[in-house]
This record gives sequence, C-alpha cells and structure tokens, in this order.
Amino acid sequence: MFKKKQSIQFHTKTARKKKMGRKTRIWLFAILFVLVLVGGATYFFLPHVQKTVQKQMLGDEAPVTLKVDAKSAMVVDLSTGQVLGEKNVNKQVAIASQSKMLVAYGVLKGIESKKITWNSQVTIPASADLSSQNSNEFSHLEIKKGDKVSVRDLYWAMFTNSANDAAFALTSYMTPTGQTSQSTLQGWAKELNLKESDWYNGAGQKNGDAFDNQVKSASANAYNSASASQVAQIARAVVEMDPSLKKLTNNANLVYTKNSRTKASVSSGFGSEFRQIQANLDNENDLTMLGLKTGSTPESGGCFTGIVKDKNGHLFLTVINGAGSYTDNQKRFQGTIDIVDQVLSDMVPHDYKAGSTIKGSEALAIKDSKVKAKVQVATNKTYWNRSKDDLTLDKAPTLKKAPDASDTKVLATLGVQMKGEFLPGTTKAEKGIGLELQGQPVPEDD
Repeated sequence: MFKKKQSIQFHTKTARKKKMGRKTRIWLFAILFVLVLVGGATYFFLPHVQKTVQKQMLGDEAPVTLKVDAKSAMVVDLSTGQVLGEKNVNKQVAIASQSKMLVAYGVLKGIESKKITWNSQVTIPASADLSSQNSNEFSHLEIKKGDKVSVRDLYWAMFTNSANDAAFALTSYMTPTGQTSQSTLQGWAKELNLKESDWYNGAGQKNGDAFDNQVKSASANAYNSASASQVAQIARAVVEMDPSLKKLTNNANLVYTKNSRTKASVSSGFGSEFRQIQANLDNENDLTMLGLKTGSTPESGGCFTGIVKDKNGHLFLTVINGAGSYTDNQKRFQGTIDIVDQVLSDMVPHDYKAGSTIKGSEALAIKDSKVKAKVQVATNKTYWNRSKDDLTLDKAPTLKKAPDASDTKVLATLGVQMKGEFLPGTTKAEKGIGLELQGQPVPEDD
C-alpha cells in the first residue's frame, strides 16, 4: 500500500513537472515569437520611422516627397549639396551608363594628381574595340584596337555620346598593372564611400554584354547598381572638379581626333535631338536642362542625371532612375522637369550672391589687430525651406592672421543655422557661405 501510494505520488509529480515543462516551453516559444516579431518589425520599419522623425525635426527644411513614376528620384541644390526632393533615394537600382561618371571621377583624380594629362594619348585595347558592334545597340566611336585617342576626347565622348568603347578604354588605361578594371572601379567607389553599390564595368553594360570586359566570376546578368543618392554624390564630385560639364549642351557635334591626325565629327547626344525633346516637354517654369549623363538598359529602364537651371539662375542636380522603358527617350526628361517643378512649388530659395556682402559680416576681425578684413561672398550659395523669413547665420568668425592683399582664397566660412538634409560627404565648408577678401584691411571701428 505504501509503495503504491509512493508510486502514485511519483507519477503525479512527474505529470506536474511535464505540465510545467510544457507551460515553460510555451512561454519561451511565445517570448521568442514576440522577440522575432519585434526584431523583424524593427528591421523593416525602423529606417522609415527614423526618416519620419528626421523629417519632423527638419520641419520646413525637410525634402519634398517627390511624386513621379520612377523607381527612384532626387533633387539637390548644386551650390550646397542640400537635398530638396527625394523618392527611394537609398534604394540600390541598376544605373546603366550613369556608371560612366565614376570613370570620369577616376580620370579627374588622375589629372588632379598629375598622373595623366588631358592630352595623354590612350592606345585603344582589344577589350575596347567595339567597331564590329551595332552602334545603335552599343554606342561607340569609330575607333579600333591600336588607335590612339586623347584622354580629353574619350572623356567627353562618355558624356555627349555615352560611348562604351571610350569608357572601357579609359577604365583600362587608369587600371594599374596587376589589378582588374573591376577592382579599379571598386576603389573609386570606396573613395566616395558608396557602400553596398556594385560595379562590374565602366560602361554600365550588363556583365554578359560587356564583351572582353566581362567579369568571369560573376553572373552574366550582373549589373552596376547604386542608389540615387550615390549617383548624385558621383555627379556632384565630377561637376565640382570639372565645371565645364555644365556646358555639355553647347555643341551640337562631338569632334575627336585619332592618331593625332584624323579628325572625326559625329552628332552629339545632347545635340539637335535632345533640344527637340526638351522643346516638346511640359515646362511651365521654363527650366533648362544643361545635360550630364543618360542611362538606358533593359535592367535600368530610362535614367538621367541632370543639371537643371531655373529662370532665376539656380542650379539643381537631379537623378531619375527607372522612368519608363529604356527605349523611352522622353519620360525620363519630363520626369526631371516635373520633380524640379515640385521643389519650386513647395520651397523658397534664400540666395547669397557672389560679390555681395552680408549684414553684420561685412568685415572680419583679425586676432591681435586693430583692423578688420573687408569680405564678400565668394561663390553663389542658395538654401531652401518653406519660409520667406531670413535665415539665421552664425556670428562672423575671427581671422587668426591678417590676409595678404592679393589673397584670393576663401578666408572663412559663415555657418547657416538650418537642419536641412545634405548629400552624404558634404563638408561643413560646402554647407556654409564662403567669404573672400574684398579689399584692403580697414580700421576696426569702420
């Protein structure tokens, strides 16, 4: 009887333990499920929440949410890097021939460091010989393996005619011995801090369509990808280093020289056809597209990175990706006009013109000196928000020493008190108003 009672008690305790074990497992599973649910929600929604909070903090300086039929789009003030309008700006998308701007960046850095010059002659390698290809399908110049063409002519051809052979040749030319063209592109992307972007060839062709430039270790369907924000970063970098890119639409023809003697002339991609397209756009604000870089592949759709000028002289950097089919040669340009129109409709410009003076900062104090340096705004700067009230500027800084009378550099930067959103990599100096010497130092009480 005693043993039977013990047995019953033992089984009862065992059953209770099993029941408690089941309850514990259920609770643990429930807690784990909640943690996974919260983690997943955080992963997917936190970036959106952060962006929303950021926009609330920015208030009337927050970028306009762009309404445009495109995968991604962006409008940036070219003078400051302030982001004025955005749609999916951090989404990685195929960028096609907009990739050629990264090659241009590498070329400009090479010239800046004096490794090459504009007149350096590039021998066209076999990998850049596209002479047997249909130029309507794969844009190229009339050059072959062994021809010599200047860096300047190839560089310009990448922009005006999106010449793939020019991009292949320049990437190869800029690649050090022992490196691959892909690693060279990736190195330039790293310099610009373009995280998570992908680079396979300088022309922006799908890997399988890059001919001898194909990356063998990658899928034939691989393609260059970057976000609208990153494309804008590249574009702003090259325009700052080469302001002549603002004049791409000035010439109807592209002229280049082969082997130092044979000149060739072809219609520019920003020539009469582009002007005709622009003339037929709905353009109520009379905007002018100064050109920069188009992109068109089945993967990317219609793309365009542009420099746009309004009738008051403001310059905008625009990016639009996936605007219709890659064969549609109008939607991307109408979309570009539309997104700038949206910014102009919602935001107010605050201009600081080169050569003008700023009240309260007409002269800068000089440390341990009884004179001040008369200064003026060095370059045009424009800041945007939704208020007509004047912006608040920082107190004028004090110079550490008196400037030389012939000094032409920026002496100081006047900060602007605004919380606007700026392109990644924009420096404090770029965000502020540069001040340069206006004349001889004046007595402090003047």
